[in-house]
Amino acid sequence: MEILGNVLEIAQTIYNLCDQASSNKRQCSRLKKRIQILLMAAEKLKKQPEKSGELKIVLREMQLTLRNAKSWVLKYSNQGWWMKIIKANGIKEEFDLINDRLKDAADDISVMLAMEHRELLLKFFDENKRMRQSQRDIEEDMSELKEHLNRGVKSLTKDISHVKVAVEDSNAGVKNILSQVEEIKSLLSSGTRTPRLCTEIKSEDLIWGALVMERPNFDLYKGQYYRSPVAIKVLKGQPTENDEKIREIFNSEVKTMKKYECVNILRIFGICIDKAKSEPCYYMVTEFCEKGTLGELLSREKNLSWNQRIHMTLDAARALYRLHHTETKPMLHGSLSSSKFLVDGTYCLKLSGFELSKTESSMRRQPKAVKQKQGTDWLYIAPETMQNINAYDKQSEIYSLGVVFYEIASGRIPLQDLSGADTNPTDMYQNLCKDMKEGLPADCPLVLSELIVKCTGTNPTERPSAGVIVDLLMDYLNQQETSETVALVSNMGLTKKH
Repeated sequence: MEILGNVLEIAQTIYNLCDQASSNKRQCSRLKKRIQILLMAAEKLKKQPEKSGELKIVLREMQLTLRNAKSWVLKYSNQGWWMKIIKANGIKEEFDLINDRLKDAADDISVMLAMEHRELLLKFFDENKRMRQSQRDIEEDMSELKEHLNRGVKSLTKDISHVKVAVEDSNAGVKNILSQVEEIKSLLSSGTRTPRLCTEIKSEDLIWGALVMERPNFDLYKGQYYRSPVAIKVLKGQPTENDEKIREIFNSEVKTMKKYECVNILRIFGICIDKAKSEPCYYMVTEFCEKGTLGELLSREKNLSWNQRIHMTLDAARALYRLHHTETKPMLHGSLSSSKFLVDGTYCLKLSGFELSKTESSMRRQPKAVKQKQGTDWLYIAPETMQNINAYDKQSEIYSLGVVFYEIASGRIPLQDLSGADTNPTDMYQNLCKDMKEGLPADCPLVLSELIVKCTGTNPTERPSAGVIVDLLMDYLNQQETSETVALVSNMGLTKKH
């Protein structure tokens, strides 16, 4: 089977890189072992011709996952990448994503195995076990890296301290070195991203800032919580439950939401029940995203680079993948659109609009006025759902994601002047597809234009999964990074001359 041979070839390259790793050794070793176990199962299935069709589909997806795994090892297995390792702090997110995709492959392969082999494979890839292993690995790897860097900082500081005074005013190079030393020290003290805690917050721990937004159901303020910039959502209306019931619902939802933690899902710091006033006030406290919604950003900043736009599509896909990827029933967002993605100061997208929904509804009563649907809401609804409201699943949300991708690529909402009630569904979607095709910029990267077409296809079974979308976008960005590195080396005259 040719595809299995290709996968094994990439895997062997990964094994060799992992064996030579001088940094993140434990994570590299863990990655190697997981790939080996998967491929052992795949090779067992190779001997069963009746399952070759299903196996080929799994291996095609796995081939892309392994290409991303290879790029990860190349980037993070050498101590020369130390600044990127610490600065990015996204090393864990990237590592987790690759391992989650390997788990997806294990799930697909397991259904083709005999019962005894199936149970062994699923036990090896158990989600809770993997998360504990990965957390321990990254902590130990980071501790080792810190020791290495601390030794380097002490040596460098000692070597340049005796000349600091003499050249401080005239030698920009030494100033730059000193600045980098201080930056290293700061990075070392910051460590890895700490696990998220969502709790009930005391009102006195909140520092209030300016009013950012007023809505019928809430007012939104910028504030601070233990030095972190936060958004404080002040809920309006009378509570539908008593305080103890609100806390019970909150604690239950926090346990559920914990499995969906992701850098691309809006962080919830907690709730606050403030009884300092004559009547209790109820707040939701989240991370603050200074650039507003994705839709607002795209209408305001027209000159975003393709690199920025591709990173945004990856952010959006990772958020949806985190919801759809679970060992039990997948979570559906329910109303995916560009207004549900918030953008922080680094242009990182955060999916909102679904978290702690039961807690929020228990903390205030909805106004009696019926909420009017926005004129563009229908654009995000998949054709099958428009015809049958019960036909809503993961594939329906992939369609919505495809429309969001189009907005990111073009900077505009398709068919802005057309209401969903203006025409019949068939004509409506034909017009939508035509407008999206004509509205894409000519220089749109092929990976993005193809994803938009596939995601917004009318046949739900032909739409790619969120995991496949993540793999494709990661692979594109990895290739771009490699090309840029090669070009930089060439421009610096470091390539060999023949």
